[in-house]
Amino acid sequence: MDSRVSGTASNGETKPVYPVMEKAEEDGTLERGHWNNKMEFVLSVAGEIIGLGNVWRFPYLCYKNGGGAFFIPYLIFLFTCGIPVFLLETALGQYTSQGGITAWRKICPIFEGIGYASQVIVILLNIYYIIVLAWALFYLVSSFTTDLPWGSCHHDWNTEHCVEFQRTNGSLNVTTENATSPVIEFWERRVLKISDGIQHLGALRWELALCLLLAWVVCYFCIWKGVKSTGKVVYFTATFPYLMLVVLLIRGVTLPGAAQGIQFYLYPNLTRLWDPQVWMDAGTQIFFSFAICLGCLTALGSYNKYHNNCYRDCLALCFLNSGTSFVAGFAIFSILGFMSREQGVPISEVAESGPGLAFIAYPRAVVMLPFSPLWACCFFFMVVLLGLDSQFVCVESLVTALVDMYPRVFRKKNRREVLILGVSVVSFLVGLVMLTEGGMYVFQLFDYYAASGMCLLFVAIFESLCVAWVYGAGRFYDNIEDMIGYRPWPLIKYCWLFLTPAVCTATFLFSVIKYTPLTYNKKYTYPWWGDALGWLLALSSMVCIPAWSFYKLSTLKGSFRERIRQLVCPAEDLPQWNRNRAEASTSATPRTSLLRLTEVEKVTQDGTPVVSWVPEEGEKLDLEGEDQVKDRGQWTNKMEFVLSVAGEIIGLGNVWRFPYLCYKNGGGAFFIPYFIFFFTCGIPLFFLEVALGQYTSQGSVTAWRKICPLFQGIGLASVVIEAYLNIYYIIILAWALFYLFSSFTSHLPWTTCTNSWNTEHCMDFLNQSEDSTATPSENFTSPVIEFWERRVLGITLGIHDLGALRWELALCLLLAWILCYFCIWKGVKTTGKVVYFTATFPYLMLIILLIRGVTLPGAYEGIIYYLKPDLLRLKDPQVWMDAGTQIFFSFAICQGCLTALGSYNKYHNNCYRDCIALCFLNSATSFVAGFVVFSILGFMSQEQGVHISEVAESGPGLAFIAFPKAVTMMPLSQLWSCLFFIMLIFLGLDSQFVCVECLVTASTDMFPRQLRRSGRRELLILAIAVTCYLIGLLLVTEGGMYIFQLFDYYASSGICLLFLALFEVICISWVYAGANRFYDNIEDMIGYRPWPLVKISWLFLTPGLCLATFFFSLSKYTPLKYNNVYVYPPWGYVIGWFLALSSMVCVPLFVIITLLKTQGSFKKRLRQLITPDPSLPQPRQHLCQDGGTSQDSRPSPTKGVLITGEKETHF
Repeated sequence: MDSRVSGTASNGETKPVYPVMEKAEEDGTLERGHWNNKMEFVLSVAGEIIGLGNVWRFPYLCYKNGGGAFFIPYLIFLFTCGIPVFLLETALGQYTSQGGITAWRKICPIFEGIGYASQVIVILLNIYYIIVLAWALFYLVSSFTTDLPWGSCHHDWNTEHCVEFQRTNGSLNVTTENATSPVIEFWERRVLKISDGIQHLGALRWELALCLLLAWVVCYFCIWKGVKSTGKVVYFTATFPYLMLVVLLIRGVTLPGAAQGIQFYLYPNLTRLWDPQVWMDAGTQIFFSFAICLGCLTALGSYNKYHNNCYRDCLALCFLNSGTSFVAGFAIFSILGFMSREQGVPISEVAESGPGLAFIAYPRAVVMLPFSPLWACCFFFMVVLLGLDSQFVCVESLVTALVDMYPRVFRKKNRREVLILGVSVVSFLVGLVMLTEGGMYVFQLFDYYAASGMCLLFVAIFESLCVAWVYGAGRFYDNIEDMIGYRPWPLIKYCWLFLTPAVCTATFLFSVIKYTPLTYNKKYTYPWWGDALGWLLALSSMVCIPAWSFYKLSTLKGSFRERIRQLVCPAEDLPQWNRNRAEASTSATPRTSLLRLTEVEKVTQDGTPVVSWVPEEGEKLDLEGEDQVKDRGQWTNKMEFVLSVAGEIIGLGNVWRFPYLCYKNGGGAFFIPYFIFFFTCGIPLFFLEVALGQYTSQGSVTAWRKICPLFQGIGLASVVIEAYLNIYYIIILAWALFYLFSSFTSHLPWTTCTNSWNTEHCMDFLNQSEDSTATPSENFTSPVIEFWERRVLGITLGIHDLGALRWELALCLLLAWILCYFCIWKGVKTTGKVVYFTATFPYLMLIILLIRGVTLPGAYEGIIYYLKPDLLRLKDPQVWMDAGTQIFFSFAICQGCLTALGSYNKYHNNCYRDCIALCFLNSATSFVAGFVVFSILGFMSQEQGVHISEVAESGPGLAFIAFPKAVTMMPLSQLWSCLFFIMLIFLGLDSQFVCVECLVTASTDMFPRQLRRSGRRELLILAIAVTCYLIGLLLVTEGGMYIFQLFDYYASSGICLLFLALFEVICISWVYAGANRFYDNIEDMIGYRPWPLVKISWLFLTPGLCLATFFFSLSKYTPLKYNNVYVYPPWGYVIGWFLALSSMVCVPLFVIITLLKTQGSFKKRLRQLITPDPSLPQPRQHLCQDGGTSQDSRPSPTKGVLITGEKETHF
């Protein structure tokens, strides 16, 4: 039974009521109250979060941290921290109907300290934030004059060093060091009368004290009646600032110089993204401007009706907040641009943040405007209103927390008003310290330490951990669904579980590491006791969380386990709690604890995991039952399978390897060996692996186990290759992302030799003339090569010197892994949807580049070099070797991916037709890509006046040297650079995430009881991603390129793939009861027998060609060299061969191990190990009983049926 009892509101709406509240009302306590309508809640929250930080902090941060590029980290933090924590706090308040402390007490008593920490921060905010209103009121009152008092130097507070800035271009005998402006002197000598340090507080500034008193009086009467008065006041205080902002925006953009100011505000500088401080600023700005971790959102949400759609409200408010910040930047920087132009100084000299913008830069600007007192009044009135609703909502949050903690004391007639008065008087008296002559130094201490990003991040970490891992993210999602009627976007829950705590922890640690002691005006250094006082302010909130947990654990009685269990149990009067207990006690589905102490796992309605340490009634903590193993899943339709396979096989090799091989090995003549391998190896092996997966419905390891246990090592070998691919293939995406970000500039950074990374040997090839006297070519390098080797890689002299981590590439690698993770985290459900874009978008890019390429001068000559047949090259065995290995590389054969993808097909899917189409599509894409690449190389050759052989490249050399060099010669080079690298990223991305998906599929099929359960698959993918990322960091060190080459040359070399292909066809054709049996299985799936050439290839042609090519590759083996110059040390080659043999050895090693472990005679063991799994579907003619199968289901397995026909080839 739900613990909330339905009551009827005055408007006839049924609303939930707490039974305990009804009892309290009988004792004479007042009702808690609700917002009269949604608009009051929305405006109150908007008034709280849209404050001074939107006007005076965000625009400056945007300008300072790369202009438009700052939006990248800002939006990342917005979606991973801002929106998730904002919704968490608001929904928590609405669900519990409690303030910032008791809400956490009801959810998880052990983390009640989160509430205390937030209220400590709010108390400190209430003391010092309102000081800004006192200053703004002082300026507002001072603006009601004909001449603004900070516009001239003839007042009694001015000094002899005062210089009116309107005259700065005149001839003055005052040095720059000594000169001050009247604006600064008004601020420091008239408003603050600032002393020389915090040790000299001086006299009280009584004018400011009166302004502070007025601010507190206004604040008091805005909230003294609770939500009844607050909800009415915000109609004006939250909306009028927008009118002022629009007025200032219109005035600003019509000023001369506004365009230059806006350009400085938004001009993107992507190189700033490599500075960690930029990301730190983005994160702290999100926390500041969204009022996160202050308890305000929880308090405001607690006055909502239970079924209010808080999710929709939160999304709208978050986007409104960010949108206001963005628009405010136009208003501010248009005026700063005008200032810069009027004073004839760079905008960097007038751009300010914080109080410097509000009380120095902007007052200076309005003096230059006609009707300056009017604009000054508009601006400061907007500042007053922006700060006012933020202030009184902060006070309301504190009062709500106290009233909910002691309802019997404060929720009685007039008690609340007295409490607000007490808070106001105490805060006013303490705040007077900041209005002394040395009060600015105290204010800076509060602002720098009391509500610092460090404190907010610390609280945010525990908030997300408490809700996501202790109370349970899935359980909280159930609560939200009960309130709003549907489940929010799943990404938010996974942010609570993983992204938010991880990002907050990283940012918190970085803020601690990068901590610098506070200075005032970048000159005054605080004494040691001043910094100690600041740290006391900071720690006073953070210490509440661990101190409260320790206090509760030490005061409760019972064993440690009993105390923990008691302190993680939610309050029983919460909505849904009793219902959950009833469902738990009657549920027939057993549950298993992930953490045997108190954790409980269940599946929510959308199939996502509920991770919780909270036990429910009727559940045993150490229950040994098993969770329900989830279904394996299938593709929703054929297109998902086709696009997934296309995304896997059509990758970087089609663009950067095939065209070069075609040109190098005889042009059009190369198609002869290519198509021989295509029909005899490519299609047969491709079809074999896909059909094997579809027939067995298993991943690469268990599929071979079911077909022929003796050769399960084939699957293990493919998994080893997949693991290596997952580590090093994604490094290419990191490089491509780096180049993509670097392309968003006015001039491509690899165009000229004037950058900091260039050497004296750099020669700008665009400006190279024919009569250049710089003759020895070996002494010169191009800016493209230097950008690649010195800026991107920072490459060292050899593998023995790994050097430092290239953290820019590490960030790009992290982004690539994040994209990859969210493409496959839900298995075929997400993969099948993502590939609709990732597998098709590269074709659009390819077509655009093709059209551009063939229209370039010199394109025809390039295409001739690409296709001109040279039949004499066919005599070279290396040409045939290249054709064979290209088939294996580009078709993703022997990597287990095709088997895994095919395993999600329906049993009767026509995989034969799909495979033929996909193979031809792959080869056709390679062929067309050659026109794109060589048309551009032909253009390059003509522009530079060199032979095409000097510009033709393969592999990374084409993608990161040749093509970047080509695009610099084109008009709109940035556009073509972006298009090319976007195409590379998408070509590599789907190959990468499909490769990870295959590794995950193999693992879950090997251990279904452990991994195919709710939430386990996501954790497995996360573990793989994290492990591969950490190992991959070795490849983004300064010497990482040498390791990358080892992986690429050995780990997934043609030798490894040929070796596995040989055993695959031998196993299917000669061991698994013959090729005919597998043909029978295929006929049972698709309804007819494939082309006989495929079976003949399995039996003779494929193993013969693979064996010949394998031995030829061994005989022609040459040790790896980097750039054809650097020779690896002996231990480097040992590592390389270890990578190669680690996969190949799996096949014979597993054969030996299984033969030794199996009991019986050798003949009996051998027969047992080559017998297929009896649970496999059998063809109809092999079934003992006649029975049909449905089109969507698999035939019933028949045990013990291994009958073979006379024509079958059997081992």
